[in-house]
Amino acid sequence: MVRDGVFFPTRKVADLEARIFRTLTKNLKHSGFRQLSVPSTITRDTIDRQGVVPWENIIHVGHHHGLAGSAEQGILEMFQGQRVGQGKPELRLFADNQCFRNEEAYVGLMYLREFRKLEQFVFCGRGNWEENFQLVLWMAEGLLNQFKVEHRVVDVTKRDRGYHILKKDIEVLTTTYGWLETHSCTYFGEEQTRRFGITGLTHTISNTGVASPRILVPLLERAGIPF
Repeated sequence: MVRDGVFFPTRKVADLEARIFRTLTKNLKHSGFRQLSVPSTITRDTIDRQGVVPWENIIHVGHHHGLAGSAEQGILEMFQGQRVGQGKPELRLFADNQCFRNEEAYVGLMYLREFRKLEQFVFCGRGNWEENFQLVLWMAEGLLNQFKVEHRVVDVTKRDRGYHILKKDIEVLTTTYGWLETHSCTYFGEEQTRRFGITGLTHTISNTGVASPRILVPLLERAGIPF
């Protein structure tokens, strides 16, 4: 199922993955989130502006483009230099794409070269960031509850490096890896919009809606399906 950091799901596992993504997509649309389609290929300028992962750690596509590790990067690139909001209190978005990571080592379903992720992203104001932060966290937890996955929320604001103001991870309980991080919910204040020249709603929040195959680990263990 996994060869050299690449995941090859069986049809049964692929069907489970598709059901999880469909469920979250339905939940998000019902809650007023707008779906975007963003590419997995992003510019070096976006990587440098975001300032989270060095260009040297990105899988390159030519000299000026690389493969994204999250739809967050494609969303920031899409809205670069624009005014966001047009009188609205917030803009709630999500995008589902293939993501790529250049890991030091590839380990089972935990660290892979390529995976699928649905990212939640919110542009909002100073006065309503907390309610939007709780909403995207609740959307992720709600999905885990629907699939009866035991989990916990951990505040990693001080532990994780970066320019975030608040960051909370969701970890699921697995037999194989113990507590496994599956989601990160991050509030950046105005730092990202400043870096990308975005005006209007200038506070940003990103959250892993679901990432596969990590999310599959407790479900495959419960079903007795080897990976």
